[in-house]
Amino acid sequence: MDPALAGLAGAAGAALVEAMTTDVWGTFRVRILRIVGRGAPAAEEELARELENSASRLSRRPPPERAALESERARWTALLAVFLVEHTEASAELQEFVSQVRRSLADAGTDRVVQNIRVDRNAFIAGRDQHFSMPVEPWDDDGR
Repeated sequence: MDPALAGLAGAAGAALVEAMTTDVWGTFRVRILRIVGRGAPAAEEELARELENSASRLSRRPPPERAALESERARWTALLAVFLVEHTEASAELQEFVSQVRRSLADAGTDRVVQNIRVDRNAFIAGRDQHFSMPVEPWDDDGR
């Protein structure tokens, strides 16, 4: 087997299994069905069953055990390697699939925080690597 196709099969297997364990699974399930199914309804049905079986094996004990993840990665790498040998023309689509999964998982790993702060006299707020402060007002005539 061509080393480039073997590498692509490994990357696609890893991306597929990673997607199975996240909220983006529904979206990427449909994409991999289109790529590997190649428009054949019987092949897509068989693949859909295999994908759901894999996803359910991984979702039994969140977070999935490392051994289960490795087993599924190896299984899907082998299946996708066979697919790529038979359908080398699908390599660009599969590479795009891997890129989309990686981008999506990277985006999912970022959190956005909105913080609303009310401050009174002499307030000081510190954030990681940023510091915001309110200037201290002079004392009132009565010493407050």
